[in-house]
Amino acid sequence: MHAPAHPDYLSYRVKRLYLLMSQRIDDVLKPHGLGRSQWQVLFRVWRAGTLPQKDLLQAMQVEPATLTGVIDVLVAKGWLERSGSCEDRRCRVLSLTPAGLALLKAIPEPYELLEARMLKGVSDAERARVEEVLEQMIRNLEDRS
Repeated sequence: MHAPAHPDYLSYRVKRLYLLMSQRIDDVLKPHGLGRSQWQVLFRVWRAGTLPQKDLLQAMQVEPATLTGVIDVLVAKGWLERSGSCEDRRCRVLSLTPAGLALLKAIPEPYELLEARMLKGVSDAERARVEEVLEQMIRNLEDRS
């Protein structure tokens, strides 16, 4: 018989941290009418200049229907533009509209705010050690052997 999830487990704390991080990011984005996935799409497109939708799908690692829904909303709000590619008519290329660019410039970078708040009172050495340990845990779980 397995014990139920409990606060004594590290995995419980990691999940709690993830949920709190998600909430704080939502707190920054909500006043601007954006969710996390919408902001990530806009940010990735802005960083790339233009971005084929298939590349965005691969980068975000979500279901095609999920990404299409997010993109549809951003296009409807006038923040994102979807056009055909010159090389391949089936390929859709994404770019920010002027309104989308203005929106991104008006929003504080949510991950910078999150990191500053989350790491308050944490030394550089402690942060480096946490990163090292997290990377090892990720490698352990990525290894399917």
